[in-house]
Amino acid sequence: MGPRQFVAMLAAVFCLVAAVGTAAGVATSATGAAQAESDLTERATDRATAQAQMQQVTPDTVVLDVRVHGNGTAEWQVVYRTRLDDSETTAAFRGYKSDIENNSTRYSQQFVGRMNSTLRSAEQSTGREMAGRNYSVRAEIREFPQRYGVVVYSFEWHGFAAVSDGEIRIGDSLSGLILNEKTRLLVKWPDEYEATTIQPKPETGYEERDQAVVWNGPIEFAGNEPRIVLDAPGAGGPDVPWNAVAAAAGALAVLAAIVGIVAWLYRNRDERDDRPTDEPPEGLLSNEERVLRLLERRGGRVKQKAVVDELGWTEAKTSQVVGSLREQGKIESFRLGRENVLALPKEQQEP
Repeated sequence: MGPRQFVAMLAAVFCLVAAVGTAAGVATSATGAAQAESDLTERATDRATAQAQMQQVTPDTVVLDVRVHGNGTAEWQVVYRTRLDDSETTAAFRGYKSDIENNSTRYSQQFVGRMNSTLRSAEQSTGREMAGRNYSVRAEIREFPQRYGVVVYSFEWHGFAAVSDGEIRIGDSLSGLILNEKTRLLVKWPDEYEATTIQPKPETGYEERDQAVVWNGPIEFAGNEPRIVLDAPGAGGPDVPWNAVAAAAGALAVLAAIVGIVAWLYRNRDERDDRPTDEPPEGLLSNEERVLRLLERRGGRVKQKAVVDELGWTEAKTSQVVGSLREQGKIESFRLGRENVLALPKEQQEP
């Protein structure tokens, strides 16, 4: 299988309708024609129900959240977020969420099959042994601060990155990947590593963060991209005393344990409580949501210059995001001297 075929298969795995909205395949029983007909009817009903639900549940954002470990294994989350801003969409998602909770295996088996096929293709492309393990799927309703329905497919991709001589090379498993305008790729790495190479560069849709990088679609990566090269501090440098190495390793181990893999393990919350119990990681927020969350943290009012400083954006980017929020009626703005002040609508501000 060639690189383009591999990319096409990977894209198919991340397609919501293929991976989320299709019911399990039809199986027949050897107990007799009557039982087989009953099974066919039940599964056809399940398929129709799932498809009807998903026609009303279209994702607004898809996040490919990849956490790479020092041994080359990556913990993946494919996160689909749908804004629940009307009663029909909310009811459809609640029904779909209930189905997943009642039979998560039925809703994950197609994703597992396609992902395993993708890993086999990546093995041929990279010449590196790979395996997929610990697959799971969950659905929940969260506040970001707006109400969203979230479906998360999780698994471990063993052999995802190449590791040698203290260096981690990430990206050959995804070469030529295409992200549409709704999709973003977020790659994280251990605290003890430093990125020496990140491709493509900022002008093609990339943002660098602490120990992470995110590419926002639409973007079509080149045949050798995305590409990240990580080096452990002191790799290839002068000899150091063993006690210093042991102390540093112990400190890094504590940091790695703190960072861990808990970002995607959200606890269920009482949906009647408007206060979120957990705040989602920055990688799961759109630019508009990051501004709204900053406003909420500042009591519903903040200077636009503070948004620029806090989020590290240019003034042009900040003005564009603020203008979009203002057009949607989610924020208000007014002049205070020479400063532009942003505020949540009065009914949303804290008393």
